Order: sequence, then structure tokens, then C-alpha cells
Amino acid sequence: MKRREVIKKIGFSFGAVTLTPSLLSVLNGCDFKQEGWQPKFLSYQEYDMTDKITDIFIPKTDIPGAKELNLSRFIDAHYQLMLSSAEQKNIKFLMKKFSDMLLEKTSKKKLDEVSTSEYENQFSRLLKADKLQRQRWQKSYNDYTKKLNKGEAVKPLSKDINSYIFLDGLRQLSIWGFRNSEYIGEKVLAYDPVPGQQRGCVDLIETTGGKSWSI
Repeated sequence: MKRREVIKKIGFSFGAVTLTPSLLSVLNGCDFKQEGWQPKFLSYQEYDMTDKITDIFIPKTDIPGAKELNLSRFIDAHYQLMLSSAEQKNIKFLMKKFSDMLLEKTSKKKLDEVSTSEYENQFSRLLKADKLQRQRWQKSYNDYTKKLNKGEAVKPLSKDINSYIFLDGLRQLSIWGFRNSEYIGEKVLAYDPVPGQQRGCVDLIETTGGKSWSI
């Protein structure tokens, strides 16, 4: 199945994200043409890593991918504008654990030496692990954060757990930003700028050709 068809069927399955005017302007490209743009939250190294990861998640095919839609800039703005200081600190921590794991697994000294295929190998190992393993990682992380929030003593999580949590969260945010970008919303998903009548139980194939509605 082509990626265009997959995107049409992706559901908004990971919770609502509140969009501020500032974040909306970034998502729809208002800030992307600024000369000399620089990341506001991520370091240059973190930004480059995010850019590479999102491009692997959503490469350009018959429709624009992450790079063409500047998803890494949106993600940088999301981290800056939407996260609390504690959440920002946690993102930095998870990114560091992921980069440490990546360098260790690839025997590289610098992130810019890691190839796309080496990134993909780790994505496959973590994101495509069997369901039970992924559930264990998520539970371990949830239990860890609950204890941490209560001020209880905790044992450090493995790099694999931290890396999985980081990648899964970034993948979800990338898909969300992709689906809600102006181009995808108007050109790929079902789009009606002036909604009319409300109909309840209708066949999606009949009404939109199987496309999800643009948000």
C-alpha cells in the first residue's frame, strides 16, 4: 500500500494536543521562511538527529515528507512552547539516552557518523519489538515516573526502555504534525473549509473515498 493511502487511514489515536497561535504559525509554515532560522529548544546536534529520525519516519514519496514540511521545526517549537520545564528536562534526558545507545550499538563516536541504515536497524529492533515486550517497556517507564513523581527511590531504566519511549513519542508527534500540516490537511486528507450538514452514521468510503477528515 502506498504511503498516501496509509496516511489517509491514520487515526488520531494518541490524544489531543492544544495548539496555541504560535504553534499553529509554525505548523503551517509562517516561521519556516525566516532567514537564519535557528532551533529554539533543541541543540544543533539534537535538531540534526531529530531531522534525520523524522525523515526516516516520514520520507518523501508521492507527497512531501518530514523534511519538505519542516516537521523538525514544528517539533522544536512544540517542545519549547507546549512542555513544562520538567517535561523539557525529560525530553533532553531521553534524547541523550537514545543517542548514547545509538553510538554504543553502532560503535561510532559521533552521531553524524551514524548511517541511515544504522538508525533504521535500531528503529526496527525497538519499535517493531513484539507487543508484549513493548508493553513491558511502557509499564516499566510508567512505574518509574510514578515513583519519581512521589519522591520515591528508583533504579535507572535501561537504555532500551528510554530509547523506546523517546522514539515512540517522537513518532507519534511526527505523525500528528504531519497530519495537521496545511499541505496534508488540504491536499491529502478529506478537507472541507466550510463544513455543511452533519450526517451521523455514514459510510466513510461513500463520503470521503476512505480518507480521514482533516482536523
